[in-house]
Amino acid sequence: MNKKLPILVAASLLAMASFSTLAAIQVDNSHVGGLQSMGTVSISGVRGSLDDATRKLAKKADALGASRYRIIGVSNPGDSSQWLGNAEIYR
Repeated sequence: MNKKLPILVAASLLAMASFSTLAAIQVDNSHVGGLQSMGTVSISGVRGSLDDATRKLAKKADALGASRYRIIGVSNPGDSSQWLGNAEIYR
């Protein structure tokens, strides 16, 4: 069992490293030229901060296989702590 632990740790680290290289990257309007749009993703009812809402949009982009995403808008209507937003995703 002790010999399997280093292999398990190495496999876990490799999986984490490969996941981070595949994560969608946030871009702005000046960097979308030449990218192919895949559509949009939306969020609503996200509690927390602007960063939490942005992370949720990034996760949705990742889940759909996007390599890039551009935030179109994020807001928390009224005095609500629940965020909503949308982003365009790209191949």
